[in-house]
Amino acid sequence: MKISEQLTLIPYFHGKLVFARQVRNLCLQNRYDCIAVDIPGIFETDIRAAVENLPIISALVAKDSDKMVYYCPIDPCDAAIEAVRQGLQNHLPVFCIGSPFLKEPSLLHSLPDEYAATKTGFEAYNTLCLKVIGNAESGSNEDLEGQYCAHRIHQLRSRFNNILVLVHFSKYVRTVYHFKQEKTYNLSFPENNDYSIHKFIINPDHLYFALGELPFITGKYEKERYDIFSDPFDIIDTVKDLFRETRDEYSEQDEILELSPVRIQTALTYLRNLTIMTERFIPSLFDIVEAAKGVGGNSFAVRILKSAKYYPYIPFEKRSEILGIGIDRVSSQSLGGVFEAVNLFRDFKMAWRTISIKPDPVLNSKKQYKFSWNPFSMCSHVPEDIRIERFNSYVRKKAVKILVEDYIKSEKFSTSVKDGIDIRETLRNWHTGGIYVKEIPPSRGKVDTVIIIFDQNHDEKYPHCTTWYAEHENESTLSFYATDPYENLTGPGISRCYYGGLALLYPPRNTPDIFQFTRNLQFPNLASRLTYGALLFSSEKSVAYIAQKKPDTQLKQMASSLKKHLVWIPLNRFSNETLRRLRRFHILNGKIVRSWANRYIGD
Repeated sequence: MKISEQLTLIPYFHGKLVFARQVRNLCLQNRYDCIAVDIPGIFETDIRAAVENLPIISALVAKDSDKMVYYCPIDPCDAAIEAVRQGLQNHLPVFCIGSPFLKEPSLLHSLPDEYAATKTGFEAYNTLCLKVIGNAESGSNEDLEGQYCAHRIHQLRSRFNNILVLVHFSKYVRTVYHFKQEKTYNLSFPENNDYSIHKFIINPDHLYFALGELPFITGKYEKERYDIFSDPFDIIDTVKDLFRETRDEYSEQDEILELSPVRIQTALTYLRNLTIMTERFIPSLFDIVEAAKGVGGNSFAVRILKSAKYYPYIPFEKRSEILGIGIDRVSSQSLGGVFEAVNLFRDFKMAWRTISIKPDPVLNSKKQYKFSWNPFSMCSHVPEDIRIERFNSYVRKKAVKILVEDYIKSEKFSTSVKDGIDIRETLRNWHTGGIYVKEIPPSRGKVDTVIIIFDQNHDEKYPHCTTWYAEHENESTLSFYATDPYENLTGPGISRCYYGGLALLYPPRNTPDIFQFTRNLQFPNLASRLTYGALLFSSEKSVAYIAQKKPDTQLKQMASSLKKHLVWIPLNRFSNETLRRLRRFHILNGKIVRSWANRYIGD
């Protein structure tokens, strides 16, 4: 906003990308003689060096004699920091005109989402925010700080002709008011030298607590700044990129999970609804993780959380001390431990929220789990047993229905409708004027064996081949080949594995281990060995066979030689979510592990 011919006064919130981008555009379109930012004056000497250190994110920390700590994160998405960067790039003098007396800022209440400024324009958005915030009372902290800012602006106006000034929304109205009062120029303010200033690099794992935007978005903005040909990205589209990029990285590391574009779109729709419920346009990290968990499960939610908190510019070569940051405290050896701290760039309240996800164990924990694993004591996870038995029951009924449908006869209606009108055949012969009826034969036997082949082309991924016997009469005899239990230990005595293929025999029988039985026989892959064993020990003539492709000639000949028939059900008839939940399972190192397994196993 143009206050006078030589003064441009811009209101802003801390840590918001839209304001940083607006300041950058102003500096690209106009030429200024100096830049003034609403940052406490005691940081003026050190802030230039801290900003020059970007994209490595650091913090300026002020500690007083009472061991109270205040800090300013050098946030790339903060409009004041962007103004300092523009001053350095254009070789302009930069001044910090904020009050030298540090105190905890007054947190703002709910305000219009800053994303609206990109649609309504900054003039309209600023006017709306100023109306919501209102005018601070005379004598309040905001009034005194506005008086000090106006005093400094008058001093700068006497030396420079074209000045860009950034003032925080909370004191903007009072700053303009006192600026128009000429007496502000002659006021005197005491200096404050009671603070010792320190500079630290912020721990990359703690950036979420220091920055105004997600570290993922902050990293995107840094990349945009360094590419002169890049177009400004949209924050909403960047959140979509977060889901897509995480999905791609997850798929490369783990081919078991296939998150289709439809499922990603479902997650984004769910996220939009969660965001609207909080009366926002830009989703919070909590909502992002909640939406990811809703469609991708616990593992995908953990990876989304890591991706959202990841900032690509990590200080590998910097030897400065690392500052740990939480919501209301900092920790550092130079400071002498852990202290209550105030983030001077925080405008809105930040609080802890709880979401039920199980983080992946660290490397040291995995090593400890591996060394304590007993290879002679393994069992299943009961909720997964219930899930797979329900699926087994459903598939056996479906296979029987397919067998019946193969033998349905259709004939032209004469004297009886038999088992009902055949709509498809009637429509096909509509031009003849005849009506066709169908005759459904009685059930042709039962299905006691179900074979599910997820992957038959990568046997090297599935070294764990075994048979599990039923613990009670409601469980099936389970033979399978799966990933190595030692590769992914997710908890004490808990291993996450993925089936390559499995066979379920119900009612259960104590059959020999299929893979030991076929060890000396010639088969092209593990899927063929599993199928042969399942056909051999099945008591019924028909065996359900679920796979991506139809059984080949070799499998059909194998079934024929054993006087069996494979009933093929395409794998894509089942949803990706069903297959994902079915294919992933956990091996527990003894039945005692079942007492704590739920604490480490998510959905």
